[in-house]
Amino acid sequence: MKTGKILAGYLAPHPPHLVYAENPPQNKPRSQGGWEPLRRAYERARATLDALKPDVLLVHSPHWVTQVGHHFLGIPTLSGKSVDPIFPNIFRYDYKFDVDVELAQACCAEARAAGLVSKMMTNPEFRVDYGTITTLHMMRPQWDIPVVGISANNSPYYLDNEQDLDEIRRHSGQGHITCHSKNRA
Repeated sequence: MKTGKILAGYLAPHPPHLVYAENPPQNKPRSQGGWEPLRRAYERARATLDALKPDVLLVHSPHWVTQVGHHFLGIPTLSGKSVDPIFPNIFRYDYKFDVDVELAQACCAEARAAGLVSKMMTNPEFRVDYGTITTLHMMRPQWDIPVVGISANNSPYYLDNEQDLDEIRRHSGQGHITCHSKNRA
């Protein structure tokens, strides 16, 4: 596996309304716009992402909740329809994207080595959650950069700020953009 570094991190709000407001061809419902300030913020984030030219996008979604451990997408190409469970009238999105399985496996092994219960998700029929889809669409609507998708484990692990910073410093030589999807209730 090649080595590289983390280029950037984004805290990416991901209500499905953002995709709805953009009217992409992949989403069946049609909109008359809206959510302009947040959509403009995503435009700026996309510009910084374009300038960085990452090899991989890592998305940690709070809407792929796993009860036991952390799961990593492990299928080379995932496609299907994502339907928001709360807003199915505005988000029925046809998606297809490539997964960097080699990097996902390495991340999974690293998580295990750190003491986290972790496994690869290898079900080819897996329906990707709307948090991941919304974040990927808003950050890279071209869908041309491979992804490492990570679930949000429902049992807490706690690091203090210094431990968090140590982990970031330790992995800052790795090589990928972290496009982090964070639920802000």
